[in-house]
Amino acid sequence: MAEDLRLSPAGLKLVRYFCDDPSHQWSGTELSKKIGLGSSTLYPLLAKLETAGWLTANWEQIDPREQGRPRRRYYRLTAVGAHGARNALADFQLPHAIGEPQWGT
Repeated sequence: MAEDLRLSPAGLKLVRYFCDDPSHQWSGTELSKKIGLGSSTLYPLLAKLETAGWLTANWEQIDPREQGRPRRRYYRLTAVGAHGARNALADFQLPHAIGEPQWGT
């Protein structure tokens, strides 16, 4: 159930970033650069959030040979994800501007 999803500090940082602009689609590469998560942390989190219904994902519609690069997979926050993210962030008192948990504040 999406409401019961447990998130690590890296997961909280990721969903907070999605909450900044819920309608924007982000590629994994963009997210990695923006929030500083390596692929071994980022992609399992994206898969977990997609499986839980918090994110939708779609492949870029290009010809990789024509573009000279692989297709990108774009992720977007769902309504369920936005609700779950707000609850998860509120539970950990994660200030929007700071981006890190304020444990025990």
